[in-house]
Amino acid sequence: MNLNPIDLLPQKAPMAFISAIESVDFDEQKMVTRIDVKDTDLLFQKNINGVPGAVALEYMAQSIACYIGAQDIHLTGSTKAVAGFIMGSRDLHVMIPVFNKDESYYVHVKSMFCDNNIASFECHIYDSKNNLVANANLNAFRPDDINDFMGETNE
Repeated sequence: MNLNPIDLLPQKAPMAFISAIESVDFDEQKMVTRIDVKDTDLLFQKNINGVPGAVALEYMAQSIACYIGAQDIHLTGSTKAVAGFIMGSRDLHVMIPVFNKDESYYVHVKSMFCDNNIASFECHIYDSKNNLVANANLNAFRPDDINDFMGETNE
């Protein structure tokens, strides 16, 4: 399955940060995405020559969105990216202050629990030398109808 992150994410440029889908395994319920940090990234800061480490949570959240989008395609054939929400995190650890310019980072997400609209994921981010740089458990929620959930009408 050839997957393009921009097709899986509800975010579009410049807020879409996933560079590529490295692998997906629906039997094991996991995915690996790649982040290539560039000086043109929206959250790039010149004074630190990279992206702040706190953005790890967003990298994980977007990787989860990619997995859920890919799973939708796999199970239903649907190709419409659907917005979801991170409801909380447990044990968030970011071991680096900066995601360095011109480096690649690999986000590993694994679904630990999924029941209708609620899911829990184990997330790890590794640098190109396979050093763990961040990890967390994230809980996600995806409403059946985003417009209804947000109180939007088509009037």
